[in-house]
Amino acid sequence: MYFGRPYQRFAGALRGFGTLVLPASCVQCGAWDSSLCRGCLTRFRRATARPFRAEAGAESLPDVRLQPDQVHPADHGFGPLPVVAAGRYGPVVARVLLAYKNHGHVDLAAAVAAALAGALHAAVPGATGRSGDAAGRGVLLVPVPTRASSRRRRGYDPVMLLLVRLQRSASLPVDTVLGPVVRHRPWAALVARLARRHGMPSARELRAAVLPGAGGQKGLGRRRRRSQVLGSMRIAARARHTLSGRECVIVDDVLTTGATIGEVHRVLVSCGATVLGAVVIAATAPPAGETGRSLGAEPRDIPIRHLPGDG
Repeated sequence: MYFGRPYQRFAGALRGFGTLVLPASCVQCGAWDSSLCRGCLTRFRRATARPFRAEAGAESLPDVRLQPDQVHPADHGFGPLPVVAAGRYGPVVARVLLAYKNHGHVDLAAAVAAALAGALHAAVPGATGRSGDAAGRGVLLVPVPTRASSRRRRGYDPVMLLLVRLQRSASLPVDTVLGPVVRHRPWAALVARLARRHGMPSARELRAAVLPGAGGQKGLGRRRRRSQVLGSMRIAARARHTLSGRECVIVDDVLTTGATIGEVHRVLVSCGATVLGAVVIAATAPPAGETGRSLGAEPRDIPIRHLPGDG
């Protein structure tokens, strides 16, 4: 699921040799000799330096019970699952993330991991006055899984690679544990499930079942967004019996509609886990005229550790 140390050393040496033969260019401005020049790295760091609550514009996030001091009169005690983002999905952040995820620029992992670490520490502060849950277990950081086909195409799992990097450098928040416990269902199981429910699926339904969200979610209604991923994930068999009562935080790269995070939330809650919220590197802007209640807040004002979900 991620690179081992021998491969990392080999890849580092190979990249160094490649720089001599075929210099890299900055993914942002095109300057030579670096995948992210000093000026663009500074702009990326500035764009991800102030984590904020980002759930306002994500219509497909699940509704959860909120703490009394977080309840808006119109919510009747409920609201969308809290999500903390490191930055907005603007031009600088988008180019860096796309280069890291889809164009093999794993040399950008250090910068992207630092942005993720900032959001994690803002969302799950270490100074909580407690050590894990009632059983003494830390908060489980659950990455949104990458499809096997995407992992083979890329050669790595982008989110897992970042979390492992932070784990190895002791940069994860105190009292948190990395837990890749969610899996995508095999495509054959998805097709069989669809056939049992609705009979023989059409070609379009097959494509949606095998590649949920492949066509993108822009322009789709909330029901369509959620139906594209509903039932596409499951809990790893070895982890199912350990999740009851466990506090979890979902980790993803980009928040758009929230449908994928909602599916991970569904399978975790089905096993008795309590989902505190989610953390992402970047979030798309909410619809025009809509703002979150805590958008732009200082990191100390946005922890999700004290905003339990309905698990």
